Amino acid sequence: MKRGNICISPIDWGLGHATRCIPLIQSLQQLGYTIYIATEGHHEVILKESIPGAHFLKLRGYRIKYSQNKNWFIIAMLLQIPQIIFSVLYEYFWLKEKAKKIHFDLIISDNRFGFYHKKITSVFITHQLNLQTPFAWSTLWFQQLQYYWYQKFKAVWVPDIQQDKGLAGILSHPTKLPSTPVWYMGCLSRLHQNSSNGSNFSYYATTSKPIEFLGIVSGPEPQRSVFEKLLWEQGKKTGKSFVVVGGTPLHPKQEQYENGILYSHLSAKDLTSQIQQAKYIICRGGYTSLMELIPFKKKLILVPTPGQTEQEYLGQLWQQKNWAICLDQNNFNINDVITTASGFLLSSPPFEEMSQEALIMQLKKLSLY
Repeated sequence: MKRGNICISPIDWGLGHATRCIPLIQSLQQLGYTIYIATEGHHEVILKESIPGAHFLKLRGYRIKYSQNKNWFIIAMLLQIPQIIFSVLYEYFWLKEKAKKIHFDLIISDNRFGFYHKKITSVFITHQLNLQTPFAWSTLWFQQLQYYWYQKFKAVWVPDIQQDKGLAGILSHPTKLPSTPVWYMGCLSRLHQNSSNGSNFSYYATTSKPIEFLGIVSGPEPQRSVFEKLLWEQGKKTGKSFVVVGGTPLHPKQEQYENGILYSHLSAKDLTSQIQQAKYIICRGGYTSLMELIPFKKKLILVPTPGQTEQEYLGQLWQQKNWAICLDQNNFNINDVITTASGFLLSSPPFEEMSQEALIMQLKKLSLY
C-alpha cells in the first residue's frame, strides 16, 4: 500500500549520519512510503548500495574540515561558522523549491538545521540534545539555541534507548528536554540488519580469515587520513594480521602488505564479515559506529578525533562503564594497545533495536499512518 512521499537528508559530518538512516529508511519502505534521499558524495554511494529503490536528489553538504592540530580545533570550527550558516540557508531554500515539484508528506532531517518546511511535517534526528563544548556557558548557550530551533520541527527523534541514560549519557539525556516532542527511537544499526540480510554490493572479494584487529576509519579530513595512516603504518609493524577500512567510498582502492589489507570502503555485508573475524576493533568512537558494533560483542578500542568533544566524551563514558578502552591519538602505540586490550574485561552495553511498531506509533502521532 502506497502511503506517501518522504524526503530524508543526513548531514555529511562523518558517515554515521548516513548509515544510521539506513534501517529507518528500510522500515519506512516496508510500510509503503516512497523515499527521496537528498545527499551527495560518500553518503550517496553508501546509501545507494543499501537502498537501491530510493530516489536520490543532489543536495550540497556542509563540507566541514577538521584541523590537523588539536589545539586549533575550536578555531578551525569557528572559522567555518559562515560556511555552516550558508549551508543551513541553502538547504532550506533548496527544499522549498524542490517541494514545489515533488509532493512530500514528511521531511526527515538528520542534524541538518535548515532541512525543514513550514507547510510540511518535519522531524529532526539527533543524539545530541546536550552538545558538549569546551566551556559550560557555551554548552548551555548552544542547547538553548538548539531547543529554540527544534520548535520549527514537529518532533525530535533520538537514536538511543530511553532507560539509564542510554548509550550516549548526557548527550542524549539532558536534565531538561526541549518543548518539541521527543521520541527515543532505540538503536539504529545497519550492520546488525546486514548480518542476516546484507546487500549484494561489494567492491572487493573479502576473505573471512581471523584477524588480530580491524581498524574502521571515518570523519572529516585531514584527521581521517591521519588516523588511516597511523593504523596502517603501525599495523604493518606488528606482524599480526589486520584490516583497515578507510571510509572513502568515492575512491575505491585496495592496498596489501604481508600481514594487512587496506580497503578504501566495504559494503555493510563485507564490513560485517570483517568485524566477525576480528579480535579487536579500533575506531574513532563516533556514536553511530558504537551503536552498530554493540551486537558483535567485540573488544572496542576508541581513539577519539583530537578536539572532537563528542567523541572524547563518549570514549570516557564507555571506558567508565567498561564498554570500551579509550586512548589518546598522540600516544597511540598499537602493540601497547593490544596488550592492554588482551586483559580488558568487556561489559556489554545494552542494545534495543528500533521497532517498526514504535515507528508506526510515531507516524500516527504525526497523522501520517
